[in-house]
Amino acid sequence: MAPSAWPPGRVLDLTRLLPGPLAGKFLLDLGFPVLKVEPPGGDPLATLAPGAYRFLNGGKEVRVLDLKRAEGREALLALVEESALLLEANRPGVMERLGVGPEALLKVNPRLVYVRLRGYPEVPDPGHDLTYLAEAGLLGRFPWKAFQFADLAGAFQAALLALKGLLLGGGVYEVALSEAVRGIAYPPLPFLDGSVLCYGVYRAKEGEVALAALEPHLWARFCQKAGLPELLEAAFSPASPDNPAYARLCARFLERPALLWEAWAREEGVPLRAVRG
Repeated sequence: MAPSAWPPGRVLDLTRLLPGPLAGKFLLDLGFPVLKVEPPGGDPLATLAPGAYRFLNGGKEVRVLDLKRAEGREALLALVEESALLLEANRPGVMERLGVGPEALLKVNPRLVYVRLRGYPEVPDPGHDLTYLAEAGLLGRFPWKAFQFADLAGAFQAALLALKGLLLGGGVYEVALSEAVRGIAYPPLPFLDGSVLCYGVYRAKEGEVALAALEPHLWARFCQKAGLPELLEAAFSPASPDNPAYARLCARFLERPALLWEAWAREEGVPLRAVRG
């Protein structure tokens, strides 16, 4: 596609809460104008988490349409005629019962890329990020209380499928969040779980720091610059209180606030950053 043809049209974002609006945000960041279509009651996230709602939907135009009423459906059809992409995440069958499912919308605009997010492929079982992570075997590996990995995986996949649909000239694409998160359920990688000295999170005088000196040359640079030459051979020794090398490293980090450690690391070329809340 020639640069002059980008973006090829508008995105209609009919989704609410997290994964769909996040996919819409990805497309917005790629340069698409995004029109968020909300029901009369609005997006529940605007009340539950206003900051998250603004993050996901800032920059999108918002329009209220009642798709349960004929005039709302007619307005949607008019918008579809002039749009390139549509995102929706209703329960299976809802759009079809309203008369604005994929088949009806593609009759109005044969080049429309219709991307549907749902919980599971082929079945209408209810679910949320927590249950998708549990089923994928990831619940014990990710901080699910703070971050929704299944929703993120689904949002990325929806945005990618939207772009694929544009390349192929339209069509209907479906993303199952349960399957999207399986795609990132790689086996655990050794030494990336905070179990060794060179890769983990440490308390500082104020705050915490994340040290990621996994490669030998980076660990050597850290030890030399931090005045810890005695730890050169201890990179992959256990990060446990009964390890003297670990105790020495912990004590060193407690000498400075996290932000000062970060400033030092930037100057010295060390992979270390302050942990931000």
